[in-house]
Amino acid sequence: MLSGHFHVQNQESWSVMTYEFRSGFARQIQEMLEHRAAMGHSVKDYNSILANFDRFCMNHFPNETILTKKIAFAWCNDAKGNGKGGFNRASALRGFARYIFLAGEEAYVMPPSFFPMPKAKQPIIMNHVELTNFFKATDCYSSSRKNVLHEFTVPVIFRLQYACGMRPQEVRCLRCVDFNFTDNTIYIADGKRHKDRCLPANAEVMEMCKRYNRIAKKMIPHRTYFFQAQSGNAYTTDWLCNAFRMCWEISGNENSRGSCTPYALRHNFATQILMRWIEEGRDLDAMIPYLSTYMGHESFSATYYYIHLLPERLALMDFTRSDGIIPEVYDFEEE
Repeated sequence: MLSGHFHVQNQESWSVMTYEFRSGFARQIQEMLEHRAAMGHSVKDYNSILANFDRFCMNHFPNETILTKKIAFAWCNDAKGNGKGGFNRASALRGFARYIFLAGEEAYVMPPSFFPMPKAKQPIIMNHVELTNFFKATDCYSSSRKNVLHEFTVPVIFRLQYACGMRPQEVRCLRCVDFNFTDNTIYIADGKRHKDRCLPANAEVMEMCKRYNRIAKKMIPHRTYFFQAQSGNAYTTDWLCNAFRMCWEISGNENSRGSCTPYALRHNFATQILMRWIEEGRDLDAMIPYLSTYMGHESFSATYYYIHLLPERLALMDFTRSDGIIPEVYDFEEE
């Protein structure tokens, strides 16, 4: 039986993890992951899913070396009813089968319709009151014994994400060297699909970050990440989501539209920009490419997606007010 090792860097802990593939597909899995890595694509999700597939085959098809329809359907049927998780499993296996087939070997390539993409949830568009309540709640966040910097981190990390429309993982993983306080720009390294970009930021936002940086330097000298956990790593996805959920609960905002996550701040940034352009009488078709580049979208269609949210935004938002979102000063700094 074939076996192989594949090393993948975990983006949460930034430590090297090793999984030893042992099924009859070990060689092909490892070759595919190495090929994706060499092409500059992320392998984290593929590695996790195919490691589970490898274990599944060891248990149920220990002597098989050809990816058949029977194996593919057994693996995917095992995840039926698992929503997006099932879709991800089927999608990863289909990608693996396509790699084998294109390499000139035999493999059953599942039809893309086997696991249709789950319908995306409608993003939550916050009105001005909800946004103000949320950011006021971040100002009430308390530090923990493990990290006394939390009460300073939470108000800044969410305001920065909202002000610049960043993805949650982008704001989490910002390094100190990514901030240029002279030019008021923030460098997003290795964004989605490995697309780097440089964001011009509002002077008020950068001043907020400067104040936070001075405090953080005193508490964690020589840190790598702008928002750094006590472990020396970037904060995890779970930490960011838990902090957001706690602030949402403190804010008193209602939950009838479903659970709100940090990604809502990015959605609200995009729709606010579009609404502002409408109020200014700008041509959206001419402006969309600028917003698309700023947000790091791979295609304009991803940016046009936000336009269908605008009717709700028109009813909810008052763009003539911004008080309570980015405070003028922070009084938590001790000189």
